[in-house]
Amino acid sequence: MLSPRAELIHIQKKIYEANQRRIHESIHVGEAGFLKYERQYQLSVAKYKRIVDHDVLLRSLISSDIIYIGDYHTCHQSQRSFLRILKTLQKNSKRPMLLCLELFHKSLQPIVDGYMAGRLSEEVFLKRIRLRERWVFDLWSNFKPILDFAKYHHIPIVGTEVAPVGASLGRRDKAAGRYIAEISEKYPEHQLLILVGDLHLAPPHLPKEVDQALKKRCLVRKTLTVFQNSDAIYWQLAKEGVVEKVDVVQLSDNKFCLMNTPPIVCQQSYLNWLEHEEGEIDFSDARHHFLELVDRIAHYLRIPLKRKQDEVEVYTCGDLSFLKKLKNSYHFSNQEIRQVKQQVMASESYFIPKVPLVYLANLSLNHAAEEASHYLKFLCTGEEKPRDRVDAFYANVLHEALGFFGSKLINPKRKCFHMNEYRALLRYFKKHRVPKGRGLEIEMARLLLAYKMWEHRGMALAAGFVFDQPFEMFFAITHALGYMLGDLMFYGLMSGAIKKSDIRKVFMDKWKAEGATYETYFRLLTKLRGVKIPKRM
Repeated sequence: MLSPRAELIHIQKKIYEANQRRIHESIHVGEAGFLKYERQYQLSVAKYKRIVDHDVLLRSLISSDIIYIGDYHTCHQSQRSFLRILKTLQKNSKRPMLLCLELFHKSLQPIVDGYMAGRLSEEVFLKRIRLRERWVFDLWSNFKPILDFAKYHHIPIVGTEVAPVGASLGRRDKAAGRYIAEISEKYPEHQLLILVGDLHLAPPHLPKEVDQALKKRCLVRKTLTVFQNSDAIYWQLAKEGVVEKVDVVQLSDNKFCLMNTPPIVCQQSYLNWLEHEEGEIDFSDARHHFLELVDRIAHYLRIPLKRKQDEVEVYTCGDLSFLKKLKNSYHFSNQEIRQVKQQVMASESYFIPKVPLVYLANLSLNHAAEEASHYLKFLCTGEEKPRDRVDAFYANVLHEALGFFGSKLINPKRKCFHMNEYRALLRYFKKHRVPKGRGLEIEMARLLLAYKMWEHRGMALAAGFVFDQPFEMFFAITHALGYMLGDLMFYGLMSGAIKKSDIRKVFMDKWKAEGATYETYFRLLTKLRGVKIPKRM
């Protein structure tokens, strides 16, 4: 019998192969030489030299003048990783930075400068740069946090797409290479962080053109390339049984690869975009995909589905008609409907057992798999009766834990904040102004830290201040605690600290007895004591 890790990898590999076939069928390449260009990239990320921790990468980042970072355009984790690197350097490097983004053409620089200086509103900025006309991908929501951070910290941004529309990949690399060398000469004290499509980062592509342009200008610069999520390296790490523990590998002295997203998640991001463009993601597609996730999680955990799992309605952010349905139903009070609306307004996915109904705030695998796990719990134990405030608190923590755990079965690289990150967040905002809209998050972190102090003393039930919080804060705290527990459950299963039978028991337990949710929570924490969460940037 396969181990939990081996079985999970086997399932991922089958999905990966099916996705690859779908992607290859969808791609119609018109440019001569594209396959050779792609192959050169694949060869550059075919194997790794050694596994390293983030400190090794950080030292290389700090000491480099020009840093190339690969971008898988449809996968928001690529842009989030760039932002993490940016934040890390802002905190640890003394040098000024300059961001070079393929997203913007050089001709748009005055518009970019106007937006960064606050002279243009976001609406006017987006209208003038015509992003959707220049890119086939809708990238603004992924890039906005990068621009927000750069604007806040006065970090300049330069568009590095120079070649005319329709130019070949080689011509684009040559033109961008010359311009990047020009920028480096103009700003010799700055570190250049270059975010560009991953295929451009093969050594014979953009890096070679930059090196040649620098040489013509008699400039010497230390360069670093940070690839992201090589398929070949992922399967190599999986074969070695370490894939869920590894975030960074080193390929050579000045080349690293971040391993933060499984191949199937990157693939699915592209397929989601492809289907959306063709208008194929509708109610029935989302529902079918959702039920497939329910089946996969249940099959992996050996949970028999006695109820009819297809008796569920699935809505997406493109269809909010379910809100009217809830209003017209006598099953829901006005307060319950307000709570659902709050979740929807916060772009939170949501499972409503009474219907049963699933609302997916977006079509990401993380959201869908999390709600699939909540629905699987409902299929196992049915709708829960009202609980007192303490029982309800720990019940919600456990539901959130099962949701996050289930999403980790689909995307093992999914991350969440743990206490170290929450402490760092509070330290950061002691020195910086809290942005509008993040007050709840900061207050939640303070309450979470206070609760954990009581929990470590063995006096969790004395922390009445968390049990009596208003709805929004109550769910924020239980959400955070649940995610942390779900993450521990996943790594506990992978390391052998707990078994599938332990997870099944949580899914199957109705927690009927008073205090059952509290006891289950602490029983899991005890079993998971000592489980290590891989260090991440």
